[in-house]
Amino acid sequence: MFTSEYNMREADTWKEEEQTQTDTICPYCGVGCALTLHVQDNEIVKVTSPSDHSVTQGNLCIKGRFGFQHVQNRAE
Repeated sequence: MFTSEYNMREADTWKEEEQTQTDTICPYCGVGCALTLHVQDNEIVKVTSPSDHSVTQGNLCIKGRFGFQHVQNRAE
């Protein structure tokens, strides 16, 4: 389980029914892995990959799986 998911479940803010899913391609290298971004309250809360994708077969490297935290790390 993702830390973000765990923390949100503990705080009772995890609302899977309100999450949108967007399919995209991982930007970190040239392999072309398919990503599904799970977004809640305009923030990426989880990244998965379709198990039927010919390249990833549901698996992602650490950058693809957890790199979304760097994408939305904004200086305030």
